[in-house]
Amino acid sequence: MYSSKMKLMMKRILYIIPLLVVLIANPGCKKFLNVEPVTSLSGNNYWKTAKDAEDFTKDVYRLFRTATMSNILLATGDFRNAPTKAGGTFPKRYDFDYMSGNDLKRTLAADATRTRPGYNAELEWYQARARYDMIPDWTPFYKVVQSANILYKEVDRIDDPAFSDKIKKQYRAEAVFMRCMAYFFLVRLYGDVPYYTNAYNQVPLGRTPLVTVFKSCIEDLQKVKDDLPWTYKDPANRAVRAMRGSADALMMHMNMWCAGFDPTNATTYYKAVDVLGLDIENIGMAEQGAYALLPIEQTYLVMFGRSQEGLFEIQLSSNYGEVSVDRRHKFSNSVAHLPFLTSTDRTVSELAYRTGYMKTLYPEGGTDKRKNIWFDIADIYDESGKAIIYKFFNRAAPTQGDDDNPIIFRLADVILLHAEALAELGGQDAAAQDLLNRIRSRAGADLFPANPGDGKLKDAIYWERCKELMGEGHYYYDLVRTKKIMDPKYSYRPMAYSAFIAGAWTWPIASKALTNNPYMVLNNYWQ
Repeated sequence: MYSSKMKLMMKRILYIIPLLVVLIANPGCKKFLNVEPVTSLSGNNYWKTAKDAEDFTKDVYRLFRTATMSNILLATGDFRNAPTKAGGTFPKRYDFDYMSGNDLKRTLAADATRTRPGYNAELEWYQARARYDMIPDWTPFYKVVQSANILYKEVDRIDDPAFSDKIKKQYRAEAVFMRCMAYFFLVRLYGDVPYYTNAYNQVPLGRTPLVTVFKSCIEDLQKVKDDLPWTYKDPANRAVRAMRGSADALMMHMNMWCAGFDPTNATTYYKAVDVLGLDIENIGMAEQGAYALLPIEQTYLVMFGRSQEGLFEIQLSSNYGEVSVDRRHKFSNSVAHLPFLTSTDRTVSELAYRTGYMKTLYPEGGTDKRKNIWFDIADIYDESGKAIIYKFFNRAAPTQGDDDNPIIFRLADVILLHAEALAELGGQDAAAQDLLNRIRSRAGADLFPANPGDGKLKDAIYWERCKELMGEGHYYYDLVRTKKIMDPKYSYRPMAYSAFIAGAWTWPIASKALTNNPYMVLNNYWQ
């Protein structure tokens, strides 16, 4: 009789076999991003039933989780050019200091390690490299693109009475969403990237301008987003499977990136964000009741996953054998210590925010419940590593943080993004202020403007994003898309304009992308 663990393992193997059948490629393949036709690999015995579509779709999500969680990629959104420093832990995490200075060469090199007397320096070298050296390889994201394109095409082959046209459209919409999610990450990491939507691409491709990639994704998502449910009857699928609010959020972010990199047409993109924001707020929240802001005291439930505030997140659950990542790859692991984080021997956090930055977010004397709920108030301005960011943890169950779903989009994020777009449009400051104050009100914080000296609305929205979304991977990308990364008012280590234009904001691309592809060029800034 099989043990429960063995049954779980067999179940996961059965789920992953269909996608492996499709995606296994000859190691000697000479074609760019090529996969063999499914008809030749499966003997035409696949794509027959509704279960085939469901199993394949689950593995598309699983591939995305592998691409995002097999290294420290998600956390780097809060490390690069950030007002942070290595905490007081020993051995020290020098990679945090390198990332803060946008020194990717040292981050990716052997000296991004920690040493101490008697410590296994060679082992630590490999562990440090494993955190970062996979990021320049974009292959895992292109596996998501490939599999999503195959799903979109092959789902039409299913001739199953239980597989209605409505269900078929939903799977196609999920395929488009996951392809666009992969491109969202690819662009933010590498800038211009090869773009394709055909199921079995067999030709070498050059890099497509990032604005063109995002505009193409927005156009494709707009066609299918209404085929996605606002939410799911089964709460186990909420936010970890694509919803209409997920698609709206992704398009909002892509439009804001287009506005930053195509300023001539910025007004058009901001207006699109307004329409998408209203779709979530007027229909998703008010009419459908699918989404809601949870009380600030329940932030740990939002971080745990599948809450009504979640719009898209990566499923992790040790209860179902879903945790396959090193907890050190998660931001939350860097900002916790004993006696709370019981799985380590650390007495201080590995990462600390600088005092001046924390006073900008949480002015002394200001009212904000997040100061007490997300931090120990006595340590909030300490930069030695005493502070713990409790938003990722249930204080009653301190080990839960390892089990949290990494959040990609949530409702507070898109409300603030909507506010930002309205503030940029001009003439809609009152509406933008109302959105900003929804987040502040939920946090029990002073409403804008608390006093005549509060400053500009645009700045207030920006700093609110820094505060509300701390540790969720938005910090660096907000700096890049708004070009604030070049302004010392916002960027702790401002980037020179010449460096930005040369691609210093991107990650290097692994040289293997050049193999058998005469159209490919790398990010030359990092060569």
